[in-house]
Amino acid sequence: MRWALLALCCATALGTPLARDAAWAGAPAGRIRVPAQATVTGAEVRLAEIALLDGTAVDLGETEIAPSPEPGATRRISGQSVLARLRAAGLDDGIVYTIPATISLTRAHQVLDEAALRPVVEAQLGERLPPGDRVDVVEVQRPARIPLGAYEIEVGDPAAQATGGGYRRTDLRVVQEGVVVATVPARVKIASFGPVVVARQPVARGTVLRAEDLRIEERRLDELPSTVLGDVEEAIGKEARVALAAGKPLTVQALSTAALVKRGDLVRLLIEKNGLRLSVAAAALDTGGSGERVRVLNESSKRELVGRVVDHGTVVVVY
Repeated sequence: MRWALLALCCATALGTPLARDAAWAGAPAGRIRVPAQATVTGAEVRLAEIALLDGTAVDLGETEIAPSPEPGATRRISGQSVLARLRAAGLDDGIVYTIPATISLTRAHQVLDEAALRPVVEAQLGERLPPGDRVDVVEVQRPARIPLGAYEIEVGDPAAQATGGGYRRTDLRVVQEGVVVATVPARVKIASFGPVVVARQPVARGTVLRAEDLRIEERRLDELPSTVLGDVEEAIGKEARVALAAGKPLTVQALSTAALVKRGDLVRLLIEKNGLRLSVAAAALDTGGSGERVRVLNESSKRELVGRVVDHGTVVVVY
């Protein structure tokens, strides 16, 4: 026995396989054969995953040998550590074994790339986005390597503020059996669509816009200025500050309030008081458009009043 132990120690030191054969132990009750390379699937390596087992050795199949490497990774363990685990689990003299000095373990895995993740992002975010918005672009920063088996993906809410290029950051969490096994950063671009006021035909600078000059079209809002108009009523009666091309979206900056009353004009002054209305002539002291307040001089009383422009050449004063 002393020489047998000495031989085992020397074999380990020289990197040769560890073995117990039938010459030592008589007729074997069981046999363990561990190859130099093995592929494992679970988080913990068990003997049955890496060895061929016969006879009573089958009873040791659930023995935990070592933690598994990360999915897709490889690690090496020593044969001596495997033998120590087996002895602790009850390895007896009736089982013969062959164990390499070093064992290479590779963790089986599956890869979730952008092609697999993009449809999930589009579907989940599409249910949460407001009407008119949709996912335009999805960029997954790196693939996820996860253990084999069923999985679910949880898509986080995109950041409120967009970064360069209009992208928003989010995270994709891969869950297996209730545990997050991978987190993948991603960028998404959200396209927003809505009604926009456009010119039906070319409009010359200085033109006062009418309803027939305009129409509503659905356009991508995130690619337009924030001051674009979405209601025709906001443009009717306004004056084009610049020439407008057909189909061109109208913005607040492109329009100005059309002057319905100009300083020095003779205007009709409507004075309303206690349900009565009096119409008199007055001189405009200011220039103003629809709804704006201007000063006027009552031609009869020579009193200066402030009224609201309601029409071309008409100002109303209410007491």
